[in-house]
Amino acid sequence: MSDRSRVGNIGRRSAWDNRTTVRRLHGIEYRMLEDSDDIHDFVNTEVRKELEADFDSMGEDPRHNDLLNSLPKRKWKLEIVGVDEVRMNPLILNSSDANTGRKFIERLTERRSELRKALEAGGTVIWPIVLLREQQTLVDGYCRHSTLQEMNIPEAYAYVGRFVDERPSPPKRIRWAYSNSNHKIPIYRTRFRYQHSTHCS
Repeated sequence: MSDRSRVGNIGRRSAWDNRTTVRRLHGIEYRMLEDSDDIHDFVNTEVRKELEADFDSMGEDPRHNDLLNSLPKRKWKLEIVGVDEVRMNPLILNSSDANTGRKFIERLTERRSELRKALEAGGTVIWPIVLLREQQTLVDGYCRHSTLQEMNIPEAYAYVGRFVDERPSPPKRIRWAYSNSNHKIPIYRTRFRYQHSTHCS
């Protein structure tokens, strides 16, 4: 597997700098995108390029990878997540580079030591980790995540992607209520939940 993304890339991507802000959480500084559309574009360009290189180095065809194909279909959002709640993919942890034969976990150990020294010395800014909503599965940032875990940092910033529900909404039944001023107010019933129209707010 490539050393670039999952092992830890803390270098700044200059093309995105003018859209980012820097925040501090538990003593760690993060450079981050906050707009959902910007995060979506970032994941599907920068992160995707690195993931494609990773899967290619593992001898897998990125064009037929379910994870990669799911990225554009997700809604991405900046969140604070519990570090210990994030799950690493054992297939990735146990992988090795198809060309060099070097094990991923060996390179991860080296990079984690380097990153921890840099963070403890101060002045180092990292990117949020990237994970999938379902089961909190880590996609990008294995070095960052494992370093924070080793340092007993409880929370981290993350770009979290969830599937956008593209199923059509169930039909709505309308019933009417009357306000104190005797105006009719529509109440929409969807399944078992009653919800006032936004016109009533």
